[in-house]
Amino acid sequence: MKIPYQVGFLLSRATWAMNNSVNRMLRENELADISVAYFAVLQTLWEADGVSITDLGERVQLEKSTMTSLIDRMESAGLVRRDDHPTDRRAYRICITARGRELEEKLDQVVTEAYNRLTRGVP
Repeated sequence: MKIPYQVGFLLSRATWAMNNSVNRMLRENELADISVAYFAVLQTLWEADGVSITDLGERVQLEKSTMTSLIDRMESAGLVRRDDHPTDRRAYRICITARGRELEEKLDQVVTEAYNRLTRGVP
């Protein structure tokens, strides 16, 4: 039963190659401090600001432990902030900052161009 393993492996490699290509284009466009993971979080917050870290993790398909360290780094970079949750003292809402909002247009252009390059010629 090697086919599912091979398909999964190929999909994993394709995702890895795509992420590396997008990260390279981000660096080329003076966005070296932004990664594909940061972009996924920012894109989600542009559409639904103020979600819980659990909800955000589900939306970007990352585990809560991964999300916590990712949000820590993004908060240090001034892209997001943690606000108190209005009904749960143990929880926070993840909110985009002005800097995170300012990057929307440029990031959208760069990532769209990266995906267009990667899929050029694919039917």
